[in-house]
Amino acid sequence: MSARSAYLLVAHGSRDPRSQAALHQLGHQVKQALQSRGDQSPWVKTATLEFGSVPLKQQICHWGQQLTHIDQLVILPLFLLPGTHVRVDIPDVVTTVRQFLPQSLEIEVRSHLGSHPNLCQILRATMADTDVDRWILLSHGSRYPGGNQPVETLAQQLDAAPAYWSVSPSLRQTVTQMAAQPGLKVGVKPYFLFTGSIIDTISQEVDQLKCDFKHINLTFSSPLEPSAPLVHLIQELITA
Repeated sequence: MSARSAYLLVAHGSRDPRSQAALHQLGHQVKQALQSRGDQSPWVKTATLEFGSVPLKQQICHWGQQLTHIDQLVILPLFLLPGTHVRVDIPDVVTTVRQFLPQSLEIEVRSHLGSHPNLCQILRATMADTDVDRWILLSHGSRYPGGNQPVETLAQQLDAAPAYWSVSPSLRQTVTQMAAQPGLKVGVKPYFLFTGSIIDTISQEVDQLKCDFKHINLTFSSPLEPSAPLVHLIQELITA
């Protein structure tokens, strides 16, 4: 008999209600996808590391004690980079809560969302219809050693220049380098999951860059957002 699993999607968290709504929408879509493949009543929840009404540790303890009919709790970090949250914070939470949960309940943390190799295809599809000469792949960035290497690799696959919001090279530094070619059409692709306050701030920065570099054409794209292809990737990660 196969193990009965419950699924918890853990995001960073935001005070912005748009990000919160997008996370809930994504969880609902994942649940629907599991139902469509034959799971009649899948247990799918979403939670956040930060800005949640209840700390993540308490949420997992509460749910874990209720999952008497479940053998395994699968946790998927909805993070694009393997930074501190993925490598330290979530594992620490799991280590802490294990002592409060039934020994019969296995907890497994799967590879973070950004580790899926087909994420590149989703990004490429969202960029295909935009008329630009060069792309900038803008990630939040991580100070964790090696945390930004996946962005470098992904940018190379997309023939884009990597840039970061919190570390160097910044968006402005990267645009400044490209501005040496007058008339260049540059697209900025935010490598973020959801629309929110950071995306608003980046959009304002792009508007300022348009004013500062009038001799090039800047286009600001959208973050990933919930979509059928993204749901499919998540389904593959949690059911593998």
